[in-house]
Amino acid sequence: MSERAVKGQGSFKENPDGTITYRKGVGLKDDGRRKTLTVTAKNRAVCMRLMQEKEDKWFRTRSNGAILGSDTVEEMCFRHLQYQMDGGELKPKSADRREVTIKNQISGYFIGKMQVQAVSSSDVESHISCLIQKGLSSSTIVKALDVINAAYEWSVMRGDVESNPVLPIKKGIKKRLSKLDSKTASDADVIVLSVEEETKFLEECLKRWPTGRYVYSGGLFGRLLLHTGMRVGEMISLRWRDYDKETGLLTINKSTAMVRNRDQKAGEKNYITSVGTTKNQKARVIQLSEEAVHDLQLIYERMPGSANCLICRSKNGNPYTDTMMEHCMSTIYKHLGFDSSVSGLHVLRRTFATRMYDNGAGVKEIAAYIGDLESTTMQYYIAARKKMKVGATTKQFVPMPGKGNGVKTDEVKREGNGGTKE
Repeated sequence: MSERAVKGQGSFKENPDGTITYRKGVGLKDDGRRKTLTVTAKNRAVCMRLMQEKEDKWFRTRSNGAILGSDTVEEMCFRHLQYQMDGGELKPKSADRREVTIKNQISGYFIGKMQVQAVSSSDVESHISCLIQKGLSSSTIVKALDVINAAYEWSVMRGDVESNPVLPIKKGIKKRLSKLDSKTASDADVIVLSVEEETKFLEECLKRWPTGRYVYSGGLFGRLLLHTGMRVGEMISLRWRDYDKETGLLTINKSTAMVRNRDQKAGEKNYITSVGTTKNQKARVIQLSEEAVHDLQLIYERMPGSANCLICRSKNGNPYTDTMMEHCMSTIYKHLGFDSSVSGLHVLRRTFATRMYDNGAGVKEIAAYIGDLESTTMQYYIAARKKMKVGATTKQFVPMPGKGNGVKTDEVKREGNGGTKE
């Protein structure tokens, strides 16, 4: 039977062996749940002494991570980041991105140096306006807003801060930022390669020197990205055992990224390879197209390997990295004279998803194939507007529903007043 202690601070319980167990609540843990300390001794007096020692130790540990009145927003955001990393809430790559957001969009600004308790909703709005004036993209600004909001939510949950100044204005700010993404008639809704650009890209990736060696070390890998819609991290994780040549099935269950070496020792590199699950933990087995099967055949002919060998390797046999892929594709885009809007690796993933959609595939099917959410796939990966050449310029237009699928709109050219199609 339990008995409340003096002044209601905890409770004592006599155990069958005659010892006493003392339980006492001392506040909240980092996850917002109540923290209860427990000690057992031969009598109440010893229990009280042991509890005092344990309680002192708890508060010393707690104060090391607590958000104090003198702490700044920058410090709060970094402590929240550390808490998430310690708890395994963030993948290493996500932690790196969060750290960059804090350093670039919070630390160097006035709000980053403000004391946590002094920040008001108007201060947050002023910070957002400052980021907008800097010409930052809406997605970058939203990330900064989300980081500040999450840090405050965490601090409120812990009981370190009374309220979150972001909460009352978060919805309004995001609505304001969404207007920055409004499209004009000449803007593409989602940047993808046109049919003509896609053809040129695929041909360029196959170019060889007179010696027979491929001009681009990652050209075949670029073709594989375009023919599968994989993320680059997923592709560079693949081993030959993941590909079943008999059935044409490919297992995608890992992702590799270069992340900051947070436990760096003397002589070690600043960045190391991190292998984890796929984004959103959407492991999958996909059926490859004939084009993708052909790409894998070319890759194997160029550099054969055992079942445990990585599919994507450099000419020296070293693992290929996302940075190497970025550099290689940028070189190809530049040599082909693509518009500056065509950049990065995700344009290949978006192009793949858009072609599937144009050929009649449903959003649910596409999302499952590329390993993403339906909402994300529809919003960020499928281009409804198509490119059309008009003289020396390129226009974006929305084809007649049901009639735009498969139309090579980038080959449409107009001459004179009447216009002709070639």
